[in-house]
Parts: sequence; C-alpha cells; structure tokens
Amino acid sequence: MTATPGRHGSSAISRAATSGFIWLFVQSFAARGAGFLSQLVLARLLLPADWGTIALAQTVTQIANSLVSFGVDDVLLQRQKTIGSWLAPAFWISFSFGMIGMLAMFAVAPLAAHWYHSADLVGLICMIAVATPLRTLATVPSVVIRSEMDFRFLAVYNTFEIVALQTLTIIFAWMNFGAYSFALPFPLLGFVKAIYFWRRSPPTIFRRFRRVQVHYILGSSSIVFASRTLVEILNQGDYIVLGLIASKNVVGLYFFAFRFSVQPVRMLAGNFNNVLFPALTTLRSEPLKQAQAALKASRLLAYLVMPFCFLQAAMAAPGLHLLFGERWMKAVPYVQILSIGLPFDAMSWISGALLSARREFWRAFYFAAIATPLFFGVALLGGKLGGALGVALAVALYYFIYPPVTSLLVFCRLGVGLSTVMEMYLMPSLLAGAAMLGGYLVSLLPYLREYDLIRVMLIGCVGLPFYWGLLVLFRPDIHAQLRDRMLNLFGRFARRREASA
Repeated sequence: MTATPGRHGSSAISRAATSGFIWLFVQSFAARGAGFLSQLVLARLLLPADWGTIALAQTVTQIANSLVSFGVDDVLLQRQKTIGSWLAPAFWISFSFGMIGMLAMFAVAPLAAHWYHSADLVGLICMIAVATPLRTLATVPSVVIRSEMDFRFLAVYNTFEIVALQTLTIIFAWMNFGAYSFALPFPLLGFVKAIYFWRRSPPTIFRRFRRVQVHYILGSSSIVFASRTLVEILNQGDYIVLGLIASKNVVGLYFFAFRFSVQPVRMLAGNFNNVLFPALTTLRSEPLKQAQAALKASRLLAYLVMPFCFLQAAMAAPGLHLLFGERWMKAVPYVQILSIGLPFDAMSWISGALLSARREFWRAFYFAAIATPLFFGVALLGGKLGGALGVALAVALYYFIYPPVTSLLVFCRLGVGLSTVMEMYLMPSLLAGAAMLGGYLVSLLPYLREYDLIRVMLIGCVGLPFYWGLLVLFRPDIHAQLRDRMLNLFGRFARRREASA
C-alpha cells in the first residue's frame, strides 16, 4: 500500500497524502471540538490550582516520555522497503526505554515535589509513569500503519482516544479527584491502545535480528533522541520558569490559556506534519519535488492557521466572560498573547519534517540546541521583568523570531527565495490581523459591546468573511487552492456517503 515514486509516481503520493490529511483533519476537528468542550466543563469543575499542579507534573512526565520514544519511529520509517526485518529490534529497544522511563519518573517524582514545593506531584507523576511502557507497546505497530499511509485507521483510533481521555477526565473531576483527574486515564488508555494496535499490526517481536541492527537503530536514533529531548525541554520551559516564580494558581491560569490557545495550531499543523513526513520520505530521491511539496504545504498552512489563531485572540475576552463570568478572566491576556504568537511556530513543524525526511538529523539537532537556551533565556528575562505576563510576552516574542528563522534557513538552503519564505509569514499574518481587528472593532460599537454573545458572533461573522475577501483581493492563487481543497474535501465525503448508502 505504501506509495513509492518508482512504482506509482508522485501523483499517487499526493493522493495518499491528501486523503490522509482529510482523514486526520476530520479526526482532529472532532477531537479538538471534544477537547474544547471538555476544557469548558473542567474549567467549572476544577480550580486553577488543580490546573497548575498537573502543569508542573507534566514538566517531568512530558520530558521523560520524549526520552522514551528515542526516535525509533523516525528511523524505522526510513526503512520502509525492508521494514519487516527491523520490527523486532525496534520493538525491544522501544519497550526497554519505556520501562527505564517509568522507573526514572518514579525516582524523579520526589525531587520534583521538593523543587516545586508541592507534595501532590509524587502521586501524579507516578500515575502517569505507569502508562509509559504500555504506550511504547504500540510504537512499532503505529509506525507500520503510518508507513502504509492508513490514516483512516489512525484517525478513527485517535478520535476515540481523545474523546475517551476527555470523558474519563471529566468523570474523575466530577468525582472530586482534583488534579488526579488528568492522570488517571493515562494507564487505562495506554493498555487499550496497545491491544487495539497489536490486533491491527502485530509485530513479529521474537524474530531473530542482528546486533548490527540494534547498533544502527541506537546510533541513528540517538541524534533524533537528543533533538526531541531538547524540544520537549523547550516546550516545558515556560512552565518550569513559572513554577519557580509564581503560585500554582498563576501556573494554572497560564496552563489553561496555553491549552486553549494552541488548539488551532495542533489541529492544523499536527495533521500536516503527520501526513507529510511519510509522504516526503518517499520523495527522498527527488529533492526538488520534496522541497516544493514542503513549501506548498507550509504556505497553505500559514493561510489556514493564522486567521483561526487571530480570531481566537479577538474572541478571548468576550468568549471567556460569556462562558465563565469572572472566574477565568485573569487568563484572557495569556490567551490573547499566545494565540498571536503560536501560529508563527506552525510552519517550522513542516520544515522540521522536511529535515527528518532528508535524514538531516544533525541539522535539526543544531536548531534545537540553539533554541533551548535561547527560549529559557528569554522566558527567564520576561519572568524577571514582568512575572507571568512577562513570560507569556517572552514566549510570543520567541515564536515571532526563531521558528521563522529556522524555516528560512531550511528552505533557502534548498534554493527557495528569501522573499518567498518571508511572504509565507508576513502576508497571512497581515491579512488575518487586519480582518480580525476589523471584526473586533465592530464588536465594540455602542449598544453591542455590552453583550458577550453578540460580540463573539460579530467578531466571527465579520472577521472570517473579511479575511476571505482579502485573500481574493491580494492572494487569488491561495484563495483558489484553499477553495479547491475544500470542494475536494466535501466531494470526497459526499462520494463516501453515497457509496455507503
């Protein structure tokens, strides 16, 4: 089922990637919708301190889980033609690191509790740690499914997992488990995922393998492992800084805001990245087509993610007040700042996938090695000057500058013009900013600004059509591409519905 240029040509890859993106987009749309609704419910059931406690726990568990993955999946995807002979060593390496990761989290939990002055962290970290080896059982089957580009299976399961995770979290929160509501579902769902993925693609784990294969996987994975570790430390950097300078209530407000703000980026950029990596890998023998495919995806992603993130920033104040009254209004500045900063990071996900597909793991490591101390330096400076709000501003400033620079370096090195890459960031942000600002200003008209629901509706009903009109006027080519893909999306679902009727 895996498409290769030699047998099926790049058009088959394009069709598989398009189909995969559609499936993952629908899955992500449904899952993010469920996540959004869950966050609304949990915001009523849990206190900011509960959100802060789980955020601090995740500074340990998320970093540990990045260590556990070790980059085995990326290396295995590079061996698509002979993947069957690599499954056994990959499985045992992945599972071994899962067990080591769990034991390491058990050992670190008391230290984290002392570091953050929160005894609750010990139980939370240990509960999440139990899920780690369970989830590594599904790593190799997941790689096999991705190599076959069976994104429909992944979409269906991911939707189930996210909905189940949100449902269980709400149930535990309703039962007054507090911050543990976020941790208890992980071992349960880790067990379910392992069973479901093994039924779909059981690896032959007891097949004999050579020592050289283990050395190759560990050697090739080590640089991916180092890069992922640095990226995950960076991802947790703002929480680490806040944990040292702010109360759990403030950390909880920031954590709530970040989860709220990052939804459009994860929904759109995550899907592009998941689909493009195996597709770009198959184009490794055609570097020009590979670079052009990544550039085209980055440009479309920019024009999709910018308006939704800017719309979210414009709606933050009336939207949160409409839903929660005064309870979460202190999180509004964080939502606004992060919603404007985060989309500038989205396109770097694709340039990162391009580096991995080209096996330029060392280059990706260099970018991560520069980014991590830079991020911490900016976040610490922001925290020292402005507390939690200063950290949010510093994080947004980092996203404005460093991810675009990395994308610029990656694409320009492959022959893409400087102006082409800069336009990918500047034009969509200007159009989206102008459109959503217009909707926001309309919502402030007399007699309208007193009603949160009317303001939210006006911002959306004015901002989105305004943005679409600006696209028609200034970027008709992008407008045509987005229109064609939307028509293709609806057409595919209509045909599937007719076929199943």
